[in-house]
Amino acid sequence: MIRRTTMADRQEIVTLEQAGLSHAEVAEATGWRKATVRKVWDRFQHEGEVGLQAVPIGRPATGVLSTFPALVHYVALRLKRQRPHAGPDVVLADMAIRPSLQGIALPSSASLGAYFSLFGDRLLSPRRHLQLPGQRAQLAAVHAVHECWQLDFDEGLHWPGVGWANVMNIVDVFSGLKIGSYVHAAGSVQSRHLMSWAQIRTDLRDAFTCWGLPDRIRTDRDRRLVAEGDYPVPMPFTLWLVGLAIQHELIQRVTQNGCVERSHRTWEGRLLDLALGPDWVAVQDYVNYEVWRMNAVLPSRGRNCRRRPPLLVYSEARTPRRYYRRAEEDVLFQLDRVEAYLAQGRWLRRTSAKGQFHFHSELLNVRTAYARQIVVVTFDLGRHPFQVRPAQSNEVLLSFRPDWLSQAAVTGLDTRVL
Repeated sequence: MIRRTTMADRQEIVTLEQAGLSHAEVAEATGWRKATVRKVWDRFQHEGEVGLQAVPIGRPATGVLSTFPALVHYVALRLKRQRPHAGPDVVLADMAIRPSLQGIALPSSASLGAYFSLFGDRLLSPRRHLQLPGQRAQLAAVHAVHECWQLDFDEGLHWPGVGWANVMNIVDVFSGLKIGSYVHAAGSVQSRHLMSWAQIRTDLRDAFTCWGLPDRIRTDRDRRLVAEGDYPVPMPFTLWLVGLAIQHELIQRVTQNGCVERSHRTWEGRLLDLALGPDWVAVQDYVNYEVWRMNAVLPSRGRNCRRRPPLLVYSEARTPRRYYRRAEEDVLFQLDRVEAYLAQGRWLRRTSAKGQFHFHSELLNVRTAYARQIVVVTFDLGRHPFQVRPAQSNEVLLSFRPDWLSQAAVTGLDTRVL
């Protein structure tokens, strides 16, 4: 029959050990085996008074924090639930001053982080985040011409005599100048389509050539410009602008894009009733003429215009803030700016049951041990790769440099022939 120590037996062993007796002397005095005395004394040294409680019968517990008493588990989880965004270092510091844990050995920060990761998103609830790196919710004021442009699309328009049309309008915020209206065929009734990224980039290059480079371009969250979902990865549109030292601003409400929204109404009212024919090159030429008339000839109700043409009031608009030439874009564009911009970002992703997650256009894999957990993606400016880490530790699970992060991929230009 197995003979087990009682609480009184274990307290007697500890008392004799504290008096300076050896394991052998305590065993002889109490009648217990030397191995039993050593085990009781080791548990007391490691766990304090809690270690003298009865040990459950069965196979010893294994895994993270298995050697620590249940009280440590309970307090760690309770503090983490109270402060869900606190890391293991903060939780451990709070545990160290907890009265109920005084005299009890505590786990390391790494062990505590590994323990929290076992609970996945039950302990970590990422807050909704829709901003791009460096983006502020409050848009900066505009004080000069070409400091900020507004860009928006007016698509799927039925233009009698011409066809279904897609339009991209760009307006200067400070002066109300029509930077450009760019028209493209939208297909037939049965198969209409939106403007492509290649068309958007070509039209913007035309605007840059005419007016120079602005400081900022303001848009909504159109899916061709901004990725959907929380913690969006910058799309080629944003990265291209950043490389040209142009800030991409995202509006929070439609009124922050009021200039270009009014431009849509003006455009439709003046052009859709003109049957210009199906020649899209000729249509664009006429639209360019109308844009010039609105800027240089027709009276305007814009800021300070008082029914005078905008270019007459804001003559400084004819001088670019920064000049642009299509043939010199490989010099104007700097990939270092893009990398410094990405270094400001921090993207959270939840892995699947197979340890996979989507980042930009790629499907990435981490170890299955991190399945159904939150991982953090950052960009290391010094070494240039993206790095993937668990949300609760600094262990690097994956490093990668994607194919879309190159000057040729972002600009769409073959820099070898420029």
